[in-house]
Amino acid sequence: MAHTASAQHGTRRFWAAARPLSFRPLPCRGILVQPSAQHSTQGACAAAQPLAGTPLPYRGLLVQLSAAEVPSFASRLAASVAVWRGDGLNSAMLRIPIEHAALAGVAAQHGFVYHHAEGGHAVLKVWLKPERPDKMPPFASHQVGVAGFVLNERRELLVVKEWRDLGGGTLEKGTQWKLPGGLLDRGESFSEGVTREVLEETGVRTAFHSILSFWHRHGLTWSQSDLYFVARLKPLSHEIRLQPCEISEARWMPLVEFVRSSDHPLILAILDKMYGLRKHREAAAEARTDELPFAELVEAPVQFPGRAPFPTFFPIVRSGTR
Repeated sequence: MAHTASAQHGTRRFWAAARPLSFRPLPCRGILVQPSAQHSTQGACAAAQPLAGTPLPYRGLLVQLSAAEVPSFASRLAASVAVWRGDGLNSAMLRIPIEHAALAGVAAQHGFVYHHAEGGHAVLKVWLKPERPDKMPPFASHQVGVAGFVLNERRELLVVKEWRDLGGGTLEKGTQWKLPGGLLDRGESFSEGVTREVLEETGVRTAFHSILSFWHRHGLTWSQSDLYFVARLKPLSHEIRLQPCEISEARWMPLVEFVRSSDHPLILAILDKMYGLRKHREAAAEARTDELPFAELVEAPVQFPGRAPFPTFFPIVRSGTR
């Protein structure tokens, strides 16, 4: 999944490196401790302590609720919110284990709402400055897909057909040739994800070179959006060993044959705009033997002072192209 920033100012940097924050405990004053009441009084003082947490950027706090804190959670939360507001925090988040999911209802009484849930935990959030707009970023709003455009020295394109699930355990071979690919795993780069997907689906080893195109569409399941990148890869092997559970067929197909026989809109658009191959004009394009596209986005590192470089993509256009 990929997260895009909201339009609110500063949201993109919300999860940047945090600075230390200090929190004051609620005082436990005016209690005369009798020997017989010492244990219960100590419990009252403990209950008055704000919930401990990890500082988040922009004066936020993340509380990861432990099993030991569950019994006192309801009594401590209201006091904690008061302390956090008094200390000038902007926001707080609670990470609640699924076995204590009922505590989400307790948190809701103090203004918390769901931010996201994953695996065995739910995360709730509260904005502590009601007089100001809520600047907390939403959870990931996008999925990121990649496809490998693998062209060999014979100007053959690596394409696959998927299985179609007809239900009842019945599979049917797909009818449309497409590029091998899939979704990025968490933490994967374009180059890591697309070369992994191509290898898994076809058995062909590749090297990442550039980004040829991408689309940005909306309205997927759960109202997510989709970023889908087509990467130009160089083949390092040619033998096909397809993944039988997902792929019904794979082959190296000459570009001109693909243009004549396929109706895949994205691949045809790439072949037209990047390689000059268009339906009903294949003969003129066959004279062009260059494997390089007219333009592409190539990777170059960008680095802020004191930070690790991160990959950034810049366009190059080759001379003499249309």
